[in-house]
Amino acid sequence: MKEICALLFDFGGTLDGNGVHWRDRTYRFLKQEYPEIDREAFDRVDRASVEQLIAGGNAPTLTLRETADVISTGIYEGLGLALDVKDRYVDFFCEGVQASLDGNRRWLSTLRERYQLGVISNNFGNTQGWCDEYNLSPLLSVVIDSTVVGISKPETGIFQAALSALEVSPERAIYVGDTYSHDMVGAKRAGMWTAWLVGEEDKARPDASIVDARLATLQDLERFLEAEAQSS
Repeated sequence: MKEICALLFDFGGTLDGNGVHWRDRTYRFLKQEYPEIDREAFDRVDRASVEQLIAGGNAPTLTLRETADVISTGIYEGLGLALDVKDRYVDFFCEGVQASLDGNRRWLSTLRERYQLGVISNNFGNTQGWCDEYNLSPLLSVVIDSTVVGISKPETGIFQAALSALEVSPERAIYVGDTYSHDMVGAKRAGMWTAWLVGEEDKARPDASIVDARLATLQDLERFLEAEAQSS
């Protein structure tokens, strides 16, 4: 095995939340306020809201908070819910994002001297802007956004774009993400090592061979890297 020299991360649900997707965070908040809402109805209006955001054409210019507000407004309006509750949700969501990104930024700064760091995200064209907004950019050697490059996870091309920019071979890079089907499957197909951030979630893993490391927190990645370095 060649020693890992590049660490690449998903953004939403990984760097900004400990293994919990944006959609799940929203639904769980809603269920506390409106227990009668079922998941199927929620997923339907969530998809419609995201499609409306994209159709609007200004998604790449929005801050993370503005993006969350637009999507949440579509969800709450689609379900006929009070917008004052939506405002409380956006505050709750963004406070959690801020806490996660602050902690992970401090952690990433301890890794920068040993590894090249980067982000690969299925997003709306604003991943670089969010990394700038939360002061992650000075730590990152590459930021790849699906809308910008025109390729989405799990397609191998989006991972190859990052590896090419870093001039790193796939076997020397590990991808960390919270989604099995997009993050783990895509990165493994590209020939990379994979680390699945599950947090406290109960996530199904159809094929265990796809996942090289299963993480309860991002910081658990260091134990895996140390063990692999010792065995190489």
